[in-house]
Amino acid sequence: MAGELSVHTHEGPTSFWRRYIFSTDHKVIGIQYLLTAMGMALVGGTLAMLIRLQLGWPDEKWPLLAKIFPRGMSGGVMNPDFYLALITMHGTLMIFFFVSLALVSGFGNYLLPLQIGARDMAFPFLNMLSYWTVVPACVIMLASFFVEGGA
Repeated sequence: MAGELSVHTHEGPTSFWRRYIFSTDHKVIGIQYLLTAMGMALVGGTLAMLIRLQLGWPDEKWPLLAKIFPRGMSGGVMNPDFYLALITMHGTLMIFFFVSLALVSGFGNYLLPLQIGARDMAFPFLNMLSYWTVVPACVIMLASFFVEGGA
């Protein structure tokens, strides 16, 4: 009949993998971006605390940090190159993996379709894929602290 209204129902995936890992729902992807941004904010805040630790006690020996960063904290004292790497990595993490990720990607994915009245983003699979390229980028960037010639 011409007068009937067709209602599109969205049935949510049932398993964890389908709901959170392979989801193309803009709200789930927005929450994933926000959680990743919060995690990167914690890492960036930890780097800021290491910077302030060096500024507060410049010649102090930190044996625990020497075990975590053997090349950067030789003898428990922070090397100048490692200090500069901390500052650079802190700035890069906070700008690209916190501010941009939270404001543009997180809130944009979650709120923008709701504000314009859309059911989802224009390309939901590409939206999901863009999030799953951010995660390896975060891992690779943080792994550069632990490789030869990194950071």
